[in-house]
Amino acid sequence: MSLDRIEITPFAVIVGDILQHRLTGHLTIIRPPVRKVLYWSQGELVLITSAAPEDSLAEFLVRRGAVSRDRVFQMLTEDPTDVVAKFHEAGLLDLSQRQTLLREWTAMQFLPLFSLDEGTSAFTDDEALEPEKRVFLQSTAALVLEGVRAITNGLVLRRSLGDLKRVIRHARESRFDPNAIPLNEGERRIVDALQQPEPIEAFLKHFSTESVTAARVVISMISLGIFEFEDFSNREQPPAAGSFDDMQRDLELLAAIGSNDQRSLRAVALSRQLPMLDHYQLLDVPRAAPRQMIISAADDLKKRYDPASYPAIVREAVQAIHRRVDEALNLLKDQTKRNAYDKMLTQGGGSRGAESSLQQRMTQRAIAEQNFARARQLASENDFYGAIVLLKQAVQFAPDNAQAWYLLGSCQERNPKWRREAAESFQKALAIEPENTDILISLGDLYKAEGMISRAQTCYEDVLRVIPDHAEGKSRLANLKKK
Repeated sequence: MSLDRIEITPFAVIVGDILQHRLTGHLTIIRPPVRKVLYWSQGELVLITSAAPEDSLAEFLVRRGAVSRDRVFQMLTEDPTDVVAKFHEAGLLDLSQRQTLLREWTAMQFLPLFSLDEGTSAFTDDEALEPEKRVFLQSTAALVLEGVRAITNGLVLRRSLGDLKRVIRHARESRFDPNAIPLNEGERRIVDALQQPEPIEAFLKHFSTESVTAARVVISMISLGIFEFEDFSNREQPPAAGSFDDMQRDLELLAAIGSNDQRSLRAVALSRQLPMLDHYQLLDVPRAAPRQMIISAADDLKKRYDPASYPAIVREAVQAIHRRVDEALNLLKDQTKRNAYDKMLTQGGGSRGAESSLQQRMTQRAIAEQNFARARQLASENDFYGAIVLLKQAVQFAPDNAQAWYLLGSCQERNPKWRREAAESFQKALAIEPENTDILISLGDLYKAEGMISRAQTCYEDVLRVIPDHAEGKSRLANLKKK
């Protein structure tokens, strides 16, 4: 299951991902009191169910005057996904009328979702609904286009556009034919105006008098996969000019050193291999090496490559070795940092050549630590939203940091709308530290506030299993049982 906050990932983006990847499953949208479930088959919308009585098919048919209220009882069912089948079985209208009304009913529920400015979405891969339970739409793409057209909230439009610096172009392969999309004349003119890859921001400036319409067109075309983002990372890059310069410089360096100075040649060779060696390979020690062995190996290597003992022409290469040895020593002699490094090294396969990826993950972990420290400060200053933004990146880069998950949950529960996310954050913290009584107490308190008394009781009982004399656990459990 994948979870998204609509404030971060707007509904148009979520739907676009489902369409373009032809996903099958159900998408749950929650924004109290709204709770809707959208069923998809190979990227096509086939049914929407809602917890709101006014969204029911029966109520829709009565409002439209298509069916009398006393006859809709034939369609009542405990399983909301059976409503379409029941409607057809009732035989209240001819087939073409039923199909038309079902499409209108689906559009009535679907289109307002594009304007949501907050809420939670959860997509779950699942088997497709049986054909008899489906609404057969003439075009999901047309509904998406209509939904984006209906967005009037400027904030939602801006969020749906995303990073305006991203470059868009016509997709090389698209599921939908742009000529088959029901665009009006002005919209089609905007689509055709994209002649070459261009940043969204620059493209929108061509339509200063109709910028809102242009924004909607861009959002629609991106959602439908007719426009795509330029992916510079996958382009075949010509060899950088600098690489030839580096090669020439190395040749000149080797010629200057001469074949007789094997010691300097080995130093230059090692300096060129640094990006391909992990810290253990550099120090030539086993993964299980004790701390003293690591310190001794680093000292020996620094003495062997003492810059003062090498000719000036190789001094830069030797200094690079020194910097890398210092980096390895500082990390491996700190047990906490070493454990994190070992974990990432294992995840990276431990192969030579993986060091650059490993270094990137180490950098990300350092960012996570900085974000966590800053988030704690913001939380103490009651800037909970700012703390949440930092903590989300912290747990992304360091998902094993239980305290970051715990703080994230503590900040999220401040907003009643985010208590579900808070519970998930506390649960992830407990998965890492299952006997942390502070987290258990917090999760129990959250369950209690949401009226989930049995779950709260389980949390407090778990606290007492860890620490039988835990005062807060005893007090909370006793108060819960009194009620």
